[in-house]
Amino acid sequence: MLRNIKRSLIDVLQLPTYWKHGREVRGRMSCSIRRFAYGPHPRQYYLLLEPEGFAPTAPLSWAFYLHGGAWTFGTPEAFRPAARPWLAQGFRVVLPSYRRPPRYSLPSIVADCKSVIAAVAASGMPLSPPQIGGISAGGHLAALMALHPDWWTAAGWPAGPDRALLCAAPLNLELLRPGRLFRRYADHDPINKLHHAGSLDWLLLHGTADGMVDYRHSTSFALRVPDARLLTIPEGGHLDAGRWTYDDRDPYAGAIADFIRSAAPAPPGPA
Repeated sequence: MLRNIKRSLIDVLQLPTYWKHGREVRGRMSCSIRRFAYGPHPRQYYLLLEPEGFAPTAPLSWAFYLHGGAWTFGTPEAFRPAARPWLAQGFRVVLPSYRRPPRYSLPSIVADCKSVIAAVAASGMPLSPPQIGGISAGGHLAALMALHPDWWTAAGWPAGPDRALLCAAPLNLELLRPGRLFRRYADHDPINKLHHAGSLDWLLLHGTADGMVDYRHSTSFALRVPDARLLTIPEGGHLDAGRWTYDDRDPYAGAIADFIRSAAPAPPGPA
């Protein structure tokens, strides 16, 4: 217990530095950014990031990235640096926002994620099977969306995600506390929804000293999904799983870029 409290405190104390690096990278990013509402609530919007110079009708690949923040904090704007590896490969990247606790619970958040993919599908831009990723709570949502290809096809996509990147993600809600709260969301627990796990490629990144989302979340998921690749950060904390978003020298940035690239078609030239 005391060790976990210490780890959590270390993670929290690293937040100001994490956000500082993120702000610096956001200021250097060169891409098109548009914001779209998908519902009436102020939190119901998504950012669409595109490589510069491409027309809206250009047949680019798609990626979705869901931000962290315990399902309660964070914004797509703050997590824009996570889009960089996809943008470099010629992807359109969708960063969703969603309604939050305490007024809205996890089922409403998941419903908002489903509304986002429907809104993007209805935009008229050419579609293709997407990639999906996320960190922390966003990694949970990314996993859940990836494990439901039927949600995507019902929304108008040709297929669900073919590749999922999950960073320090709560993938087994039974490990979260208070258990009394999270047990009610068994239907939104990725570890319970593995029927379609074999239909896509998984890359997990997690630190062994994560004080916010225990490393066991990723190990338990990887044990149930044998083809999932787990990159372990020795003595890494929660935010170490997100360093690749702003630091190209991070030891895991190359593996993430390769994971994205290995399934990506060659990016077309600008219009």
